[in-house]
Amino acid sequence: MAGRSLLTERLLLRPFHPRDVAAYARIRARPEVMRFLPGGAARAATAAADTPGLVARFAALWEEVGYGPWAMEERATGLLLGHCGLRLLPELGGETEILYLLDRPHWGRGLATEAAVAARDFGLGCLGLPRLVAYALPENVASLRVMQRIGMRPEGPCEAFGLQAVRYALP
Repeated sequence: MAGRSLLTERLLLRPFHPRDVAAYARIRARPEVMRFLPGGAARAATAAADTPGLVARFAALWEEVGYGPWAMEERATGLLLGHCGLRLLPELGGETEILYLLDRPHWGRGLATEAAVAARDFGLGCLGLPRLVAYALPENVASLRVMQRIGMRPEGPCEAFGLQAVRYALP
């Protein structure tokens, strides 16, 4: 796992492991956490069934392309808070997306921004990627703020993952 994990002031960002499935499923089972993602709040009802495959896919991306989403863990407690990282999007022109999801009790503490800054710096710096993108629903104001805080600029509306979204990009 050397070279695949990052430490920030408050977070350990590391590849997902099968031991994360139960905690990650609990996070994804919250309708308010899932409401802006494909499938919306209704997708929370299938979290227990969806999560094992998702964790395996996130972990496999590290082997396939050399990067992927990290499990976002609070350093002080070891608690899984959600995910953040990078994902290659062959279905959207082969660009790399910064993505993040944070459990509801941890909203409003700047943790998504802290993790997204680490993902940005890892992608542009360590990996030398020429460009990063991010997508959010226009009504997901908190996610749009994270994109703006890390220096991303809006490129306008688009369709992504079957949703009418807003696309941001760096640099």
